[in-house]
Amino acid sequence: MNRLLQIDWYDLQYTIDDYERTLYSFPVHIRVLMGVSVLFLILIIILLIIILSSRMYKTGLANKRKMLRKKYQPLFMKLLFEDESLMLSDRLESEFSREDLRKPYHRKILMKEIIHLHENFTGEAAARLELLYVKLGFHQDSLRKASSKKWYIAAKGMRELALMNVKEHYPDLSHFLNSKNEVLRMEARIAMMKLSADNPLSFLSQITEPLTAWDQANIYSMLNKMHDSKVPDFSKWLNSPNKTVVLFCILMIGAYRQRDSVNILISHLDNPDPKIRLETVKALKELSAHEAEEKVISMYHNQPDEIKLEILRLLEAAGRENSVKLFIEILETPVEEFSLSIQAVRSLIACTSDAEKVLQSVLPGREQELLPIVLHAKNKNL
Repeated sequence: MNRLLQIDWYDLQYTIDDYERTLYSFPVHIRVLMGVSVLFLILIIILLIIILSSRMYKTGLANKRKMLRKKYQPLFMKLLFEDESLMLSDRLESEFSREDLRKPYHRKILMKEIIHLHENFTGEAAARLELLYVKLGFHQDSLRKASSKKWYIAAKGMRELALMNVKEHYPDLSHFLNSKNEVLRMEARIAMMKLSADNPLSFLSQITEPLTAWDQANIYSMLNKMHDSKVPDFSKWLNSPNKTVVLFCILMIGAYRQRDSVNILISHLDNPDPKIRLETVKALKELSAHEAEEKVISMYHNQPDEIKLEILRLLEAAGRENSVKLFIEILETPVEEFSLSIQAVRSLIACTSDAEKVLQSVLPGREQELLPIVLHAKNKNL
């Protein structure tokens, strides 16, 4: 203390002034470099502190996660494979630490562990995990996520509800069906399919936003995993104002061979939209719908080439003797589109046993033009 009082503050001031004079004796660019070096040194120290703190924080979280898994693993095994009465009793929650259920991070880890186990089990074990998920109130956490204004959190919440089969929250997801966010729409549709007990595609009546190709692929994939009794009659949505729903349902009628819908499909051949007409012809081909023969023959000449080609393929699968006249017309006119002429020959061969005789009648005088087409059509390797 005495030494502090004995300091000559005037000498200290002179010392600082001497330092400043020494510093300013350097050229400007040297002083700038010294300043930048000091600044970078400070930034590096701050960055090191942040990195070390982050590393320590993440290590601490990892240790907590490992500790919680080790702590509850025996209980999970007991609940899954041994004590069924405990799962149904009121004392189930008491088996878990109140602190672990109260602290957000601990609760999050327990929730993730249950979901992870559910992904690896089926049958009774999966059903027990779903019950545990609800009894511990984790479904409310997922519902809060689904109500978040941040789309990625809302999507995660819907995915959790669907995965854990929380059917009572099915109505809460319907307002996402027409969200402007494509990811939210997709997650809502998938979740509602999983959570619907009897009619997994009922949402098709509600959607106004388009079904993307990815949506359609996901829905089709999920339908393939369901029992045949859950596959709906897709013709009920063929009058939907949503064009993408109509196109998807036409595709599904063909994929699931719903022959009862043939007459409704035939009525859609008059649709002004060429995309719908094209998909309708494709579906009728999948159904081998000979009932459509007369209609497609009459409309053939007024269609774009893509639809004409599909009509000829339909007639190859379902055409009869009535189609032969159309094939002769195509072969007798100058060849403009080789794919149509080739397909006409293939369809002719499939529809009549007199195909060779018919071909011989149209070849004279046009061998150079038609013979390569006939040979190409007959080659089964092409």
